[in-house]
Amino acid sequence: MKTYNILVFPCGTEVANEIINSLKNHKYFKIKLASSERMSYCNFHNQKIYILPYVTDDKFIGDLKEVVDSESIDFIIPAHDDVAFALNHIEKAMNVNVIGQNSAINEIVRFKDKTYDYFKNILPIPDIYDKEEDVIFPIFVKPKKGQGSQDSFLIKDSRKFKHFKDQYSIDKFVWMEYLSGNEFTIDCFSDKGNLLYAGGRTREKMTRGISVQSTFVNDKALQEQFQNFANIISQKLMLHGLWFYQMKLDKNGKLKLLEIGPRVSGTMMLNRSRGVNFVELALFQKLGFPVEVTFNDIEISLGRALVPKYKTNIKYENLYIDFDDTLFLDEKYINTDLMKLIFQAKNKNKNVYLITKNKKNNLTKALHKFGISHVFDDILHIRDLDKKVDYMKKSSVLIDDSFQERREAIDSGLYAFGNDAIEMLILNSRIKK
Repeated sequence: MKTYNILVFPCGTEVANEIINSLKNHKYFKIKLASSERMSYCNFHNQKIYILPYVTDDKFIGDLKEVVDSESIDFIIPAHDDVAFALNHIEKAMNVNVIGQNSAINEIVRFKDKTYDYFKNILPIPDIYDKEEDVIFPIFVKPKKGQGSQDSFLIKDSRKFKHFKDQYSIDKFVWMEYLSGNEFTIDCFSDKGNLLYAGGRTREKMTRGISVQSTFVNDKALQEQFQNFANIISQKLMLHGLWFYQMKLDKNGKLKLLEIGPRVSGTMMLNRSRGVNFVELALFQKLGFPVEVTFNDIEISLGRALVPKYKTNIKYENLYIDFDDTLFLDEKYINTDLMKLIFQAKNKNKNVYLITKNKKNNLTKALHKFGISHVFDDILHIRDLDKKVDYMKKSSVLIDDSFQERREAIDSGLYAFGNDAIEMLILNSRIKK
């Protein structure tokens, strides 16, 4: 299989960080970066950054096309709502694939009022006020077209509402009931309207609309509701690929729809750490491959202050590491992140095994070159038709780039992750029961 060039734009957002981490060290997908800001977080990726005009600029399409042509870009992954909305309208003219939903869907979900109108009497939505005399305080006002909780306000009485009207054009806002309960994001993946996965997580603490403290929801009743609503949304809009939606509990404990997002969410990493790499799935889906979703049934939460930290219930005694494209990257480099995990395991007196079907006759040479021949408790060089899971002991974790090998391990009751989840294993601490 050939490699594909992926342009992430704009690369300075938290959403972009999740996209980049999802494809970290991927053997088929190579990241290229673009931004409309000359200085942003993505400048620290030690990689060339293409500077593009804002999507509203007349020069945007022409400048973007130059980048697409010069870097042979195969896919663009938008990392901002306005960019996702704009790119879907020019995708065909650019002759490039955009990861996200089509323009018809974006025309609905980009605008809160259109979303609520579309799903009225189909999903539970907040009470919406059109006339001032109908308002029951407190209310929450937010832009019809907005993101990240920007310019959203809780208004408790008529005096503050008058002040709000003096400051803003009220026809650009949705006036809705204030939902006082817990808030949730449900990360989803669909195939031509058929829902393949829906994983709900809490939004316990937010910064600029991004969850910086979140826990995977294990409550069966809540997850059943999330699954049901996700099925309705997916089938009604005929969603295809990755997406998310958000709900919040009202004062009576009833879930109500907040919004639907046709792009990567900033904290999809929580579900990705369970084994669901939405970005990778979406790329393979766009390439025409049949996709399926598998995941590790683990309890997990995260809190992040610039760097994510995880808690999980994972316990293991044996660590199995694949060689080609997992430990040994591009047939040139050792995966230093994986070496950190290996030595963390050895520091905790766990057994570490190299398990490989290497057919390139470069295994011994590579291990010797990098001085890691004796790092492993054993090296298992198995036949191509063998299943790695058949060689693994109980209480084990497998790190492997192969979906099939990971699926077989998970199906056998073991844990299995790709390179994209190494960070979670390095940082994790067990949840106390």
